[in-house]
Amino acid sequence: MPWCHTCSIEYPVDLDECPECGHELVDAPALERRIFAGASAGLVTVAILPAEQAFVASVRLDRDGIPSALRDNAEGGSIEPIVVHVLVPPTQLAEARRVLRGKRRRTGSLMTYLLLVSAIAVFLSGAMVVLRWVLTGSPLPR
Repeated sequence: MPWCHTCSIEYPVDLDECPECGHELVDAPALERRIFAGASAGLVTVAILPAEQAFVASVRLDRDGIPSALRDNAEGGSIEPIVVHVLVPPTQLAEARRVLRGKRRRTGSLMTYLLLVSAIAVFLSGAMVVLRWVLTGSPLPR
């Protein structure tokens, strides 16, 4: 069924984009059906958590664009799983760990921004000196 990672809504009809937010829908099961024994095909465990925390972790991963699945660890026919494995693709394991720790990848810091602005200012100052020298014959203002 079509599912929106942003809104966490599953739609019963075939849609290409979410009517709420406009993001592309993906084919993913609802959270209630994510726990299944065959979920481990090609996926690796990023965390082993109690069921409620595993659902929250799965939602956090989905909101950051990392597909996830849950696999219960129930033994002996238990109805409620005690712990649940949160599974992600192996290529996104490091990013999933960062998301679950609450550390998101920053696009840039204030220091990087200030260094970039300073470098541009120095370059433009040098360009103005060279341009003044070419046009007037003297690098110093009169």
